[in-house]
Amino acid sequence: MKDLKALQYFVRVAELGSFSRAAEALRLTQPAVSRKVRRLEAELGVELLYRKGHQLAVTEAGDILLSRSRDLARQAEKAWDDARAGAATPSGSLAVGTANIIGQLLLPDVLSEYRSQFPDVRVHVSEGYSGFLEEWLLDRRIDVGLFWGRPSSGEINVRPLMSVEMCLIAPPRPLKQWEGSAGLGDACTLRQVVQAPLILPALPHALRLLAETSAAKYGARLNVAMEVDGLALANELVRAGLGYTLMTHPGAQEDHHLNKVRSIPIRSPSVNWVLSFAMRRDTRPSQAIRAFHRAVHQACSRKIQVGELRGRLSPIGALA
Repeated sequence: MKDLKALQYFVRVAELGSFSRAAEALRLTQPAVSRKVRRLEAELGVELLYRKGHQLAVTEAGDILLSRSRDLARQAEKAWDDARAGAATPSGSLAVGTANIIGQLLLPDVLSEYRSQFPDVRVHVSEGYSGFLEEWLLDRRIDVGLFWGRPSSGEINVRPLMSVEMCLIAPPRPLKQWEGSAGLGDACTLRQVVQAPLILPALPHALRLLAETSAAKYGARLNVAMEVDGLALANELVRAGLGYTLMTHPGAQEDHHLNKVRSIPIRSPSVNWVLSFAMRRDTRPSQAIRAFHRAVHQACSRKIQVGELRGRLSPIGALA
């Protein structure tokens, strides 16, 4: 049987294009990683890597091996981590995927506490839209995901963490052609949100799906003035007076205090976004995953209690 560690090292070197970066990611010395990969080449009798400028690139033989070794290497690492799952202290690796907004809101607090309590867990975080997180879970590129809404795949199991109230993010000065001279005031209705010239991501972004679903329940269509996939850019366009967007309550809190945008709560009815903790149904939750789930739930609870988030906490329950 070929050396699975050597395959794992080769995959990491090929992905990162460097022995030194791979060694850093694997928490090993560069010579140890280099020896393993060179020994693998000698055993196979082919060259797997070659230097291309300042980077390492894969040969044709290396590309074939890489395409067939990625999943095997990840499965081997997962098997080792699962074997450690019964340990009293969480260890091993944990690959986390997070939706764009929630990563900024929660993960600094979560990871600061989590890493101090469980230093033996190697955490890797990937950020992206909820649709990407679903793909990464299905491909086993991440172990758990924090995303908005529900996945389309039945292979993914979700556990709600909290339901967050959404706000209409408005320009600092009312757009008279839509708000009139009086402005929207301290709150707005869903009817007003639906009619507003909105700046939203394109489908199937989770925020756009939320807005479309809310409008459909009201029996109306959204007035989408612009489709912008970058939430930060959408906020800048709102500041410039080009339209309105939706965001969780604290998302533009600093800008609101600086009088750059207005955060207007939505009432009659309210619009809520559900944050969920997701895993593949066939994933056995390790001690590291269980501890991370508790840490995220506790962070959600704290944010709601101090008013940084407006919403409702879901019961934590136990991971199956």
